[in-house]
This record gives sequence, C-alpha cells and structure tokens, in this order.
Amino acid sequence: MPRTLARCNRIAPRSVEHCHPYPQLLLGWRGVLDLEFSPGGEHVALGQAAILPPGERHLFLGCDDSCEVLVIDLGSDDPCLAALEQSCTLQLRQSLFATPKSLSLPPTLIPMVELATRQLKAHKSTAQSALLNHQLAIFFVSQLSELLTLDSGAPPSQGRLSATLLDSFIDERLSQPPDNPTLADAFHLSQSRFHLLCLRDFGVTPQTYVMNRRLRWARFWLRETRRTVSDIAFDLGFADVSSFSRAYRRRMGHSPSEERKSATPPK
Repeated sequence: MPRTLARCNRIAPRSVEHCHPYPQLLLGWRGVLDLEFSPGGEHVALGQAAILPPGERHLFLGCDDSCEVLVIDLGSDDPCLAALEQSCTLQLRQSLFATPKSLSLPPTLIPMVELATRQLKAHKSTAQSALLNHQLAIFFVSQLSELLTLDSGAPPSQGRLSATLLDSFIDERLSQPPDNPTLADAFHLSQSRFHLLCLRDFGVTPQTYVMNRRLRWARFWLRETRRTVSDIAFDLGFADVSSFSRAYRRRMGHSPSEERKSATPPK
C-alpha cells in the first residue's frame, strides 16, 4: 500500500480473523468492536482506538449490526508520513506502531472522529475523495504522534509549545485544571520558562490559556448536548454554577443559558 488512507468500515456481527502487511489504526465510531490480538482482548467504541503493527494477526467482530469503525491504513512509501516522522523525530513503525495496543483518545479528537466519518461518507468526486481520505489519515496519525511525544517525555521541539499537546494535557484534567507547576513539569520546563513561552506563542498566561480551553469545552457542551449547566460547571472544575457563569460571561460576553438558547437543539 503506497499511500496512507482513511476509510469507514462496517463490521458484521460475525468473527473474522486476518492480518495485513501494513500498520493499521482503528478508531471506534458507532457501536462496539470486539478485537482480539496478542496482548489480549479489547472493546473499541467511540473515544477508543487500537493500533495494529504490520503482520499482527487479529480477530474481530461487531457487537451489533450498527458497528462501524474509522480505519487508517498506513502506506509503506507515503512521502507525507516521511515528512511527519522527520518533523516529530519519531520512526512511527518503531514507536507508535511497534506493538499492538489499545488507547483512549483525548476529548479533543472525539468530535474529529465523528466529523471525519461524515466527510468520508459525503458525495464527492473520485479525486476529491482520494485527497480527503489521505488528508484525514495523516491528520489522525500526526495527532497520535504528538501525544506519543508528550508521553515519552520529550521536550517541546525547537523551543516552541505545541497547542495540540497542551490542549490534550488540559483536556485530560478538565475536572481538576492543572496549575502552573503541573504544566511546567509536563513540558520539562521551569515555571518561568513555560510562562514566557506561553506568552510568546499564544499571547496569554498559562492559567488564562487553561481557562479559555475549559470555556471552549463549555461552549461545545452547551451547544451540542443536553447536559445541565451545573453538570458542565462541576465537570470543568468550577466550585459552583455562579463562578462558572461569571467566568463564561467574562469570556463569551453572555451567560451559559443564553448560549444554549442561541444554539440549534442537539439531536
């Protein structure tokens, strides 16, 4: 397989076993996929993913007729993958795709999985479809590569902070927002250095960046879900609804209830 491609794959409720000579990334979307590979069995649903190295024999079945996954097949001679490996100083086949494993996606990537599946199913020309499939595949591989860089303890490349890594770190701690020492430690920097980089790269202090990120999630949940304002406030680490409402009004210019009224009712 020369190019890296994304595709939607409906999984029938029957057991299938196979292997392929290229690495593969499986991202849960609809229903639940039962997957068995050498480390053991896993359930892959929305918010979860599985990595399969080349030659890894695996068995899978859909738990019901609605089971569908987003599949990323990695090409062997894809120049975009080569450029990605060079930029993040990782050999993907020797790191991210070296061993079979399952992982939980950060909250920021879950809406992207749903968006990608809709885009892949939309009517397009053959050329447009091929380009989109390739772009989406590279996007998800690059996101997971950046997460791997953070997990491996590597410092920020070229003295710059990665918004993707910083967002992911915050998203995993929304109910207990990280303070400045925690943020600096995660990026292997002193607090003063992290503060300066945050100001330089994003134009705000670290805690303002954290607050902005939390309130962007609040806006998404208010507009796209039926979660109560109090649930959103507590899940984002606010002590009470009134402090959440004050912070939201300062940042957005209107209250959480006004935000919800202006949104299209969620399906």
